[in-house]
Amino acid sequence: DGDWRVVFAGHGYTWLGDASHPTPPLWLDDLQAAGIPHEWATDILTRLWRKLALNCAINPLTVLYHCRNGGLSAHHCEVATLCAELAELLERCGQPAAAQDLHSEVERVIQATAANYSSMYQDVANARRTEISYLLGYACQAAARHQLAAPHLQQVHTRLVAHLLARGLASD
Repeated sequence: DGDWRVVFAGHGYTWLGDASHPTPPLWLDDLQAAGIPHEWATDILTRLWRKLALNCAINPLTVLYHCRNGGLSAHHCEVATLCAELAELLERCGQPAAAQDLHSEVERVIQATAANYSSMYQDVANARRTEISYLLGYACQAAARHQLAAPHLQQVHTRLVAHLLARGLASD
């Protein structure tokens, strides 16, 4: 409702980390005491890159196909192609661990969250600004920086921008 209000919206697991300080901070004890499931990740950058790739593989396609996450099972080839390009991008960005078995993980997430609408889908449905520039935009820029041809990734980005503009939504 208002700013600075915390609302419990569901169960989840949180990974925290600091790439420049691998030692867990003392305040993590407070999370433990509050019963908030978490893990201090010394490989937080790997986890962040992996999360970027998962979101790039799932969220835009749910918007373009107007479906829940599980609906992407009908688009297996497109998901696989996108995952292959994203895995190559992760490798080029120095994140081979994040690239490992990416397609299998994306398929697992699609099945595990089959009944859910992605956050990007929900943003579009509610006429809110999406994370397109932080997800696909960033991934496409990283591919360009590494001189990696990622035609499918670029095509999905282009299609999503057109989709957003056709609905009068921000595409940046």
